[in-house]
Amino acid sequence: MAAPLAPCRRRGADAGTSDAPAPTADPVPPRRGRRWLRVGVAVVAVGAVAWFAREELPPWAVLAEAFRRVDLPLLGVAAVVEVFSLWLFTRQQQVLFAGFGVRVPVGSAVAITYSRSAMSMTFPAGSFVSAAFAVEQFRRFGASRSTAATVMVLSGVVSVAGLGGLYLVGTAAAWLFPEAWQVVATVVGALAVASVVVRFALHRPLPAPKVKAVRSGGRIAGVVRARLADVTALPARYWAAGIGFAAANWAADLACLLITSTAFGVDLPLVQVGLVYLGIQLVRQVPISPGGIGVIETSLVAGLVLLGTGEATATAATLGYRMLSCWIIVPIGLATWFALSRRPAAVA
Repeated sequence: MAAPLAPCRRRGADAGTSDAPAPTADPVPPRRGRRWLRVGVAVVAVGAVAWFAREELPPWAVLAEAFRRVDLPLLGVAAVVEVFSLWLFTRQQQVLFAGFGVRVPVGSAVAITYSRSAMSMTFPAGSFVSAAFAVEQFRRFGASRSTAATVMVLSGVVSVAGLGGLYLVGTAAAWLFPEAWQVVATVVGALAVASVVVRFALHRPLPAPKVKAVRSGGRIAGVVRARLADVTALPARYWAAGIGFAAANWAADLACLLITSTAFGVDLPLVQVGLVYLGIQLVRQVPISPGGIGVIETSLVAGLVLLGTGEATATAATLGYRMLSCWIIVPIGLATWFALSRRPAAVA
C-alpha cells in the first residue's frame, strides 16, 4: 500500500537529495505488519468463539435439540433482514459524507462497513480501531483526514440518537397502547415518517460545510474542540437523514432478533422482547468488550429467561441472532478487509 508513494520520492532523489536509496526499503515493513495484523484478528476471533462456547453455553446436546427444531426458512428471512440492516448503516455513512461534499460509491461503502464490523467485533477497543481504519479508507474518495474523523464522530452520535429515539417511541407506545399490534404500528409509523423526512432532507443537498483543519501538533483538547465545531457545522437536514437511517438500522436489527426468536420457538410478546433488546443495546454503547461479545449474549439470554423462555430455547435463539448479526460478519469482514488492503493507498 506504500508503493504508490515511491515515484514521488524517486523524483525528489533525481532532484538532488542525498538519501535516495532509503525509500526502497519503506514498503516492506508495512505490508508485513498488515499481514500479521490480519492473522492476529483471525486468531482473536477464533479465540473469542471458543471462549464463549466453553464458558457460556448450556450442554451441547440440549442446544442441538433446540437447533433441530428451528424454522430454517424463517431463519433465512432473518438473515436477509440483517443484511438490510447493514445496508442501512452504509447509507448512514454515505449521507454523512455527502453533507461534507464527499461521494462514496455504494460497493466501497459496503466493503468498508463489513470490514469495520469485523474489526469492532474482534479487536480490543475495536470501535476505535475500526474508526481509524475507516478514516484511511474514506480518504481514498477525497475526504480529508479531518473530514473523515469528523464523520466518524458524527456516525457514533447519530447512531446513539437513532437508538434512543427508537427506544423512547417503543416505550411510549407500549405504555399508551394495550395491544402489541398497536405498538408495532406506532413504531412502523414513526419509521415511515422518518423515511419521508430523510427523502425531503436529501432532496436538495446543501453546499458542503467548511471543516476546520487541525494541526498535527495540537493538543487533545484542541482536536476535540475542532471536531465539535465541525459537527455543529453540518446542516440540519443531514443530521435528520443520518438519525433516520440510524433508527431504521436499529429497527431492522431488532426485526432480525424477533424473527430469529420466532424461528427458534420463543413464544413471548414481541413488545417485551423488543424493549429488552433496545435496553441491552443502549447499555452496549459503552465499549465493555469488542462488539459487545459476552455482554449482549449473557444479557439477552437472561432477559428472555426472565420473560418466561426456557434456558435452552433462549440460548439457541440468542446464538442464532448473534450468528447472523456478529459471527458470520467476521469472516466476511476479514475478506473485504483483505480486498481493500490490496487497493492503492490514499496520498492526500
